[in-house]
Amino acid sequence: MRQLSFNDHLTPERGAAAQRPPRRARVLWLRAIRQRARLLAVTGAVGALVLAGGWWLSQPGTSALLSASVRQTVIETSASLGMTVENVYSVGHHEATPEAILTALEIARGDPILAFTPAEARRRILALDWVEGVTIERRLPDTIRVNIVERSPFALWQHDKRIQLVDRGGTIINAADVPRFAHLPLIVGDGAVANAPALFDTMRAEPKIFRSLVSAVWVGARRWDLHFDSGLIVRFPESVMAAAWHRLVDLFASYDMNRERIVSIDLRLPDRAAFGLRPNEVLDGSAT
Repeated sequence: MRQLSFNDHLTPERGAAAQRPPRRARVLWLRAIRQRARLLAVTGAVGALVLAGGWWLSQPGTSALLSASVRQTVIETSASLGMTVENVYSVGHHEATPEAILTALEIARGDPILAFTPAEARRRILALDWVEGVTIERRLPDTIRVNIVERSPFALWQHDKRIQLVDRGGTIINAADVPRFAHLPLIVGDGAVANAPALFDTMRAEPKIFRSLVSAVWVGARRWDLHFDSGLIVRFPESVMAAAWHRLVDLFASYDMNRERIVSIDLRLPDRAAFGLRPNEVLDGSAT
């Protein structure tokens, strides 16, 4: 799993600072003391706010009294104590861009961290392409962590004269660069998305044959026609798909499709396979 820190997008340029002469040891020591004192003050203040707020909210009928003005006062007070957004980290994204995620979060460096609402940000990130799930955490006093689960490309779906990238559940990913996924099988027709997972799960038992699949056409909302890279077309029956697949595997083991000039196999009849040969060849419909 790849982790990306968004902090570089939120912090100012540091090139000029890096060129400054080193501070004297005494100055650095005093600065460390001040930072430690500030951290202790923030920690104490946060603890006091949490304890007091939790007690107050636990009293009967008091939660309804929490007005917008009180909330704003709490947010401003916490920000003055250093509870502002300084770091944003994201885990799990590969296709969703950092820029898109930051934009969906709608935060900037220095914003009060208590003013940030994870639930609202989550809805915006879920609307991004590729994002299937996300959890967002506020880690006080100054960090936001985003955990993203992306969709996995499953197939290319051709329908309504368009080709779109879909995941296993049939959700359209809307990838801008569909040609990058041309190695995926093409499924064609209404209903193809819902029925393709069962077909592909069956075919993956024979990886070599499955890799040669170019497209699967859902015919008449009831059965599949399979197109392979050799030009072979295989017509599956409406039912007993698994049994038809096993018959096809046996046929691949028994025949050299190119040498025998077989261009189609019809498995719609349960007791035989009908072979189609290249033009000017005799058709062989013998039982197998």
